[in-house]
Amino acid sequence: MRTRWLGTTLALSSIVLLGPVPLLAQTQFASFTGTVTSKDGNPLPNVELVATNQATQVVYTAKSNEVGVYTISALPIGTYRLRAQAQSFSAYETNPIKLETGQIARVNITMQLGVAENIEVTGVAPILQTQDAVVGDVVSETTIKAMPLNGRNFSQLSLLMPGVITTEPDSFTEPKNRGSGRPFVNGQREQENNYMLDGIDMNEPIDNLLPYQPSPDALAEVRVETNNYSSEFGNVAGALIGSTIKSGTNEFHGNAFEYWRDSKMAANSWDNNRVTPAAEKPKLSQHIFGATLGGPIVKNKVFFFGDYQGFIRDRPGELVRSVAPEAWRRGDLSSAGVTIIDPQTGRPFPGNVIPASRFSPIARAILGNQTLYPLPNRPGNTNNLVAPFSDKQRTHQGDFKLDANLSSSDRLFARVSLQKYKAEPDRAPIQSNLISTFDSPFFGAALNWTRTLSASALNELLLGFTRVKFQTIPTDWAGIGNANATVGIPGGQTIAGLSAFNIGDFGFGDAATAEFNDIKTYQLTEKTRSSSAAAGSISGRASPIRATRALSATSSSTGPSPASLSRTSCSTRCRRRAAAASSPPSPISSTGSASSPRTTSRSGTT
Repeated sequence: MRTRWLGTTLALSSIVLLGPVPLLAQTQFASFTGTVTSKDGNPLPNVELVATNQATQVVYTAKSNEVGVYTISALPIGTYRLRAQAQSFSAYETNPIKLETGQIARVNITMQLGVAENIEVTGVAPILQTQDAVVGDVVSETTIKAMPLNGRNFSQLSLLMPGVITTEPDSFTEPKNRGSGRPFVNGQREQENNYMLDGIDMNEPIDNLLPYQPSPDALAEVRVETNNYSSEFGNVAGALIGSTIKSGTNEFHGNAFEYWRDSKMAANSWDNNRVTPAAEKPKLSQHIFGATLGGPIVKNKVFFFGDYQGFIRDRPGELVRSVAPEAWRRGDLSSAGVTIIDPQTGRPFPGNVIPASRFSPIARAILGNQTLYPLPNRPGNTNNLVAPFSDKQRTHQGDFKLDANLSSSDRLFARVSLQKYKAEPDRAPIQSNLISTFDSPFFGAALNWTRTLSASALNELLLGFTRVKFQTIPTDWAGIGNANATVGIPGGQTIAGLSAFNIGDFGFGDAATAEFNDIKTYQLTEKTRSSSAAAGSISGRASPIRATRALSATSSSTGPSPASLSRTSCSTRCRRRAAAASSPPSPISSTGSASSPRTTSRSGTT
């Protein structure tokens, strides 16, 4: 098995000479920016600006530059009071202002002459996003709590945005971390989205899957940007979906929850009601439970937040399948309702009966083996097998975040996220259908260090690492062993079972694939910003990815269903086959084909 570096991308933005450029689109931070002027409109330099987080009482400072422009960057999302003060002027202070993920809030300040007064602005105009043309919106913590998220899958929140749809709503109903809840944005494919957690890419790059589903109770906000986002994140054509884990505050807060679903409160499925007599209603026992806790370690200095969520689902029940009736297995398709054409002559089989001489030994072995291919247990030619089925899923996950106000100029946060997802079906309806165990552990970490270099300059370093393993392991639950050799199909076999035969709706066997993915993503983001009129901002980002994939599989074969073998649909093909009547019949019969198993192994990426 080979491993290799799949690619490293590095994007450096140019220096901008038009005043402060926060460069905060779709990061975990927000910022204040604006101008400070006197009552007569003259710009005021060197005015001290202080933003105070109302939940932690941590203060963030800056000074206006020589043209009166200020920027307070790298503000954790939350509610702030903004205060401005300068010699010979009355202090200016706003009411609490809520900042969202990636928001650049413009607050222009007009200072009044006076030394003894403190002017509190109680009616700040609505803050408009005028610093960029990003199209998107933020789902707040209040909305997240209020939404009835089926399965506790936070990806459902993206469907609240204009231009966002899905063709598979059922994929959004469980907190699994593979192929779960990927929306279509503005007509782009579902693989064209970029997920981020606390500013760190959270993607599985081989198949563009979402490797982690944070608990909704752990999220402070979810921001969805669907157009005109920064070139820094121009590696996708769909949406940027950024989520932020909560931080602790000066007060302890937490909760515990349990969401329970049971089949007693559910209706039977449409498929089960269609057969006669109706199949048993699928059983379901689902529990989603967990807790959160956040608070201070050192008041006004160090804060923590942690969460845990568990997901346990058991679904024993019955499934409906179609298998060939006993007469069809002997070649008697008189009940098929269509004329069966001889592919070698182009003429109908007399009486719609395929002669036994046209069956290969492999076909006779498979069709006569009721362990590999059971007979119907319900009347009819379709939906005539009701068999037990069982599925189990387990997920355990959690996050821990630490925020530290190290000094007046240094601030740090660190986060670790873990998830273990495992799906373990017990059995399938047909013995030759293998089951696959899905094992998908996830680990993610983020470290951010923000340093104020001066009253007008700030540096931010963001380090991130994610690792996800997607493992699919086929299991011979019925113990049929090397069934290919049993029925006479030649070739080696690395996975127990029977190769898949897809004959219309009457398929059996399994084209099983054992798959092992191990993906590691590293991220380094460095940003320096200045509010000096003669300076600007510079940003760099590197994201090397190392991925390993190994595949091992049995092959499958396909063929038309008997119902499709009418004279009209087959006439052209049958004439061609009649012209080549010397070609040998297929191993299965005149209505299907089979091929030997194969094993492949590769290491690479997409």
